[in-house]
Amino acid sequence: MDIKILFLILVPLGTAFLIPLIDLINAKLRRFFVLLGIILESYLIITIITNNFQRLKDGDFFLQYYLGGWHPPLGITLAMDGLSLLFVVITALSLLLIVIYSIGYIGHHEGKYYVLYFLIAAASMGSLLTADLFNIYVFIEMLTITSGALIGFKRNKEASAAAIKYLIYNVLAGLLFFLGVLIVYFNLGTLNMAAVSQGFASLESGIQLFISAIFLTSILIKMGIFPFLFWLPKSYDSAPSPVTAVLSGILSKVYLYIFIRVFWTVIGFDTIMALNLNILLLDIALFSSFLGHVFALQSNNIKRLLGYSSIGHIGMITAVILLNTEAGFYGGILHIISHMFMKAGLFVACGYLLQYTRSHAYRDFKGVGLRNKSVFIAFIALLLSMIGMPPLLGFASKWYVLMAFLEARSYFGAFIVIFGSLTAVIYYLRYIAKGFEEIKLTEDDLKEEVFSRPLLSVLYREKIVSFITYAYTAIIIGFGLGFRFFDLPLKMAIDSIINVERYIELVLGG
Repeated sequence: MDIKILFLILVPLGTAFLIPLIDLINAKLRRFFVLLGIILESYLIITIITNNFQRLKDGDFFLQYYLGGWHPPLGITLAMDGLSLLFVVITALSLLLIVIYSIGYIGHHEGKYYVLYFLIAAASMGSLLTADLFNIYVFIEMLTITSGALIGFKRNKEASAAAIKYLIYNVLAGLLFFLGVLIVYFNLGTLNMAAVSQGFASLESGIQLFISAIFLTSILIKMGIFPFLFWLPKSYDSAPSPVTAVLSGILSKVYLYIFIRVFWTVIGFDTIMALNLNILLLDIALFSSFLGHVFALQSNNIKRLLGYSSIGHIGMITAVILLNTEAGFYGGILHIISHMFMKAGLFVACGYLLQYTRSHAYRDFKGVGLRNKSVFIAFIALLLSMIGMPPLLGFASKWYVLMAFLEARSYFGAFIVIFGSLTAVIYYLRYIAKGFEEIKLTEDDLKEEVFSRPLLSVLYREKIVSFITYAYTAIIIGFGLGFRFFDLPLKMAIDSIINVERYIELVLGG
């Protein structure tokens, strides 16, 4: 057993609970304590990798921890294989960058923000590491409540409405997932994912279909896949930029991991094929991707546009994974990594650029590129990566997604990849051109601009935010040139998806 994987959950959880106490002692210590918490989390991951590097190279990496010493299927097990390790690493890196970005950005109620943020970090790690279905439900509900509170963090009418809509959809999704968990337990007497996987094929086909449909509906709502996509863009528009970076960059990827883990490890893709759900799911995901790009094309709000774009990309990722081929897994997981950094970086850049606008509307984006050209150039690089321009990381991931669709002779999927890139050229270039337009402010405009941003000028840490924007851009450029760096972790992750028997054996047998 390795207790470090337990501490990956406990460190952010403990940080969240200690922040109010630190505030009572000395509020100025809060930022130091927050950085200490996220650095300790990163240190734990680095030690896990370095201590098990040879096992990673040999392809037999697997860690687990039994809570309370109770062995499965009775007790709760935490497990880390190649798939969960990859998601833990990229999630932790993005969490680190967003924490640094958030310093000085939130301003009022910063302590409450960090409490919610670290609860999200703990729930994300828990979702990636648990080997128990009920605990997945607990962690996704924790994600729902905390992220809903962050969406409504501004406490205005629009933010409150978006938070309520978000909570309605996601609480419903959570209840459906809980219903699925109950039915699994009543039929199999266990919630350990490895034990459920062993017994699921023995259930009657009607019960299999019902359980699969319930879990599927729940996860599709969480991911914002058609027809459950309309809550997502409004949430992105209303939340502060660090929050939208978390929602699009991290939470959507956690739900993709849960989707893979439930439908390949627990239920089994052979069961999905036997129930004739795979083709239906593939078509729904591709149609969702198509709608996301179409809605983005007609959006006149930059943050909603990025939200619709996320729908397009998540749909494409879901579809290519559903091909159930090694090429599909490679392209899909590589694009998960790519999209996490591209979209989080874009929302981070937007947080800087939108301080110079009256609203998020297209017409008010005029001239923002002239206020800080270096940040806007970084913003453009991230947009070009989203389009799929070489030699950026978005090009590499999209190329492998396209090749996977062509290899599987899914020509509609290949069309969606090309369609998404071509439409992205149109809707992103509009904002690039608008950002470079010269703007002449009248005296009234100048007065309104100065009056509207006195707080930001004091609290907004320009150098920090600029640095994080450049960091995301450097990741996209650097890994775009050296995307082969991901070969080993991607192969490990793919092996974890395909070799379900090994996961079952290791979880149950230790």
